[in-house]
Amino acid sequence: MLKKCLIMSDNKIKEDIVKELQQTRNPHLPPEELKNIRVSPLILDTKSKHPFHLTPKASSELSTSRNRNLIYPDEQAKLRNTVVGFFGLSVGSHAAVTWMMESRADVIKIVDPDKISATNLNRIRVGWESVGRYKAVIIQKELQEINPYATVLSFTKVRESNIKKIFYTRPSLNVVVDEIDDIKGKLLLRKFAQYLRIPVISAIDVEDDIFVDIERYDINEHQKLFNNRLPDISEVNVSNLSEKEKKQLIIELVGIEKVSERMLNSVFGIGATIVNWPQLGATATIAGGVIASLIKKIILGENIKSGRYYLSLNNIFVSDFNSIRRVNERRKKIRAINKVLNQI
Repeated sequence: MLKKCLIMSDNKIKEDIVKELQQTRNPHLPPEELKNIRVSPLILDTKSKHPFHLTPKASSELSTSRNRNLIYPDEQAKLRNTVVGFFGLSVGSHAAVTWMMESRADVIKIVDPDKISATNLNRIRVGWESVGRYKAVIIQKELQEINPYATVLSFTKVRESNIKKIFYTRPSLNVVVDEIDDIKGKLLLRKFAQYLRIPVISAIDVEDDIFVDIERYDINEHQKLFNNRLPDISEVNVSNLSEKEKKQLIIELVGIEKVSERMLNSVFGIGATIVNWPQLGATATIAGGVIASLIKKIILGENIKSGRYYLSLNNIFVSDFNSIRRVNERRKKIRAINKVLNQI
């Protein structure tokens, strides 16, 4: 009986999907006239891997119908053919999922060596049952559920040879999203991207704010690594750095000049009162949306320039964030942090 109910339920869902397709193709017709329009049986393929056996064309047509007029058909095709590599799947998971929802990409590459830990649950949309499983495997499944026809290439090894293979194996990358924590890995991504002329996008979630770095290696052969925030990084043997020195580089890369008091306090607390750089789920989610939008704009040829950009919810919504009292308080903390860093 349960099986029969499930089959009936699936059939009802298919009927609703067909109705939606009728509406999508004939938005000018009232509901009573839509009933008289027959949809071609060619929208269904019983051998397809789609859960409701929709053909790729029908599946794409329905799932991108709300993009219409905001993304034109030729642009949608261009986005679908774009190959993005997402390196790091904390913030990167939100970016990859949002990108897949909007673009219905044919191919996507995702990379992360880590397994989901209990402390990831505040910012990655998974449940406890995913703890202990590779992030790349979990996100791969989610992406394929969004677009059953997508080829999702997932990688859990991040040695230099593996990263090189990801860059050089076809289909070639059109955009790189860097959301990894390791400074050595970040540098490696940029060296490959610079050589192959691929743009890099990175978003750092800093309490309730987002710092976005865009590096247009595709249009500027002289583009500086990290937008020159680490001017001597190419001459540094990152492998020989101590943990404190790596921490200093990360702080220099992120920058502390525009962060909140709580975030400044957290910099002092890493390794003492907290284990690692604190992050919030809401900001990670927003950062993912920003990244996906920037990929779209770059691929569609909008005038997106290299640089560091700030999307500060504190600045926008907190009326006293830039008051003299709070600015002076932050400056005091920044001086204290710089004093400690100079002693390393």
